[in-house]
Amino acid sequence: MEYFPILAGHIEGSGRGNVKIAVDKENINLPEYIEDTSDVHFSGLEAAGFAWHAWPKGVATTGPGPRANEHGKIKLINVHVVRLRENSGVIIYVSIPHYAVDGESHMEVIRRWGTVCQMMVNGDEGSIDELPTYSFDRSQAIARLPDERIPVDSTTEKLFTTSSIMSEWLAWISPKTRGYIQSAIVKRQKARTHMFHFSQASYESIKGRLGAHLPKGHDMTISQILLALTTKTLSQAHRAVADEKSKGWFNINIFKSVENVLPIGVVFETRGQLKIPPKSYIGNILMPKIVLKPLSEMEETTTTESLAKTIAGFDETVNNISAPFVASFIEMVNSMPSCFTRPAANFSHHSSAMTFIYDLMPDMYAADFGFGRPAWVSPIESFRANAVLLLTAKDSKDGVDVFMSTFPETMDKVLKNDFWMSVVKKIY
Repeated sequence: MEYFPILAGHIEGSGRGNVKIAVDKENINLPEYIEDTSDVHFSGLEAAGFAWHAWPKGVATTGPGPRANEHGKIKLINVHVVRLRENSGVIIYVSIPHYAVDGESHMEVIRRWGTVCQMMVNGDEGSIDELPTYSFDRSQAIARLPDERIPVDSTTEKLFTTSSIMSEWLAWISPKTRGYIQSAIVKRQKARTHMFHFSQASYESIKGRLGAHLPKGHDMTISQILLALTTKTLSQAHRAVADEKSKGWFNINIFKSVENVLPIGVVFETRGQLKIPPKSYIGNILMPKIVLKPLSEMEETTTTESLAKTIAGFDETVNNISAPFVASFIEMVNSMPSCFTRPAANFSHHSSAMTFIYDLMPDMYAADFGFGRPAWVSPIESFRANAVLLLTAKDSKDGVDVFMSTFPETMDKVLKNDFWMSVVKKIY
C-alpha cells in the first residue's frame, strides 16, 4: 500500500456521473486482507488441471463487480491468501475494481508486490526503498493527448451520447447502489464460463488458410482472428438456442436482437497510443469502441471464407485506434459525465450483446514472489455473460488462453460448434 496509496481511497460519486477516488489520511479505506488455510492439497489442484471446481471454497471474496461489503464500504483492493494443506502451496486472490485500475495497472500492483517479496527472500530489503514510484494523476495522462483530433466513429458516439431515463438514473445513484445492481444482474445471468487454449499452431494454420480470402498483406493478428471467431461462435450459439426456444408453445425468443444487429463492445488498451511509459501510470485508460454487426453475417456457419469476411468487417474498428482518436473519445466522455452508463443501458435491450477485450492481458505469470513463476493463473469463474478475454498462456510462447462467458444453454452450443472446437482445446 506504500506504493499504491490510491487503493486506500474512497469511491465518491457526484450524482451526475462523475466518479472519483478520494484519499484522506484521516479516513483511510483499509484494504481487505484475509489469510486462510485449506484442506485442499496442491497435488489435488494440479491433478484437476487447476479447474475452478477443485479450488477451495471461498477463494474469491468478491464478485466480478465492485460491491460494498457488510460494512457498506467498497474496498479498492481485496486480497485472500490461502495456504494449502501440508504447506504444499499458496493461492493468492487479488481483486481491484476498474474504478481504480485497468488490467495493466492491476498486474503492476501484483508485480510490485512480488518484487518486494523477492527482495525480502533474497535478503535485499535495503533496496526496497529505491524502487521507482508511480503516478496516479489522470491529468498527467490527459496531458499526453495530441493537439490533432480524429472524430469518434458514429456508432460509438451515438451509444455514448444517447441518453435515456435508465442511463441517467444509473449515473445518478451512488456507486454502492450501482455496484449492488450490477452484481445482482450478473448473479441472475448465471453465466457459465470456460477457458480454452488457442495454440500458435492453430493460429498459423488459420492465418495460412485466410490468406486466400483477404487482400494481400492484410494484417491478421491473434486478436483480430479471435475477435471475429469468438463473436461468430457465440452468435451462432445464441441463434441455435433461440431456434430451439421458438419451437415451444409460447414461441418466445429471449435472444431476439433489436434491428437485427449484434452490438459488440471492443475494448482497447491505450497506453501505447498516448506514449505512456511502461510501469509508470496507475489508473484506468481503457477505451471501448462499439460496432454493430449484421446478425445474418455473424450467425452464418463459420468457414474460412465467412471468417475472412468478418475479419475484414472489423478492420475499421481495430485499425483506427490512434492518439487523435483517443483524444476525441476522452473529450467526449469528459464533456458528458453520465455517458459512461449509456452503453450499459443500451446494451440491456440486446441480451446477446458482447464485450471483447481486444488486447492480450499482461503476462500474469510474471508475478514472481521469489519462488518462480506461478503454477497457474486464472480469472474467477463468476463473470457477466457474453464476454471474452485473451490471457497469456502458461507457456507464453504457445498462443493464448481464451476466457469465454455466456448463458449456460448458449455455452452448450459453443461446445458443439465444429469449427471452434477444431481450433481450440478446452482447458476447463
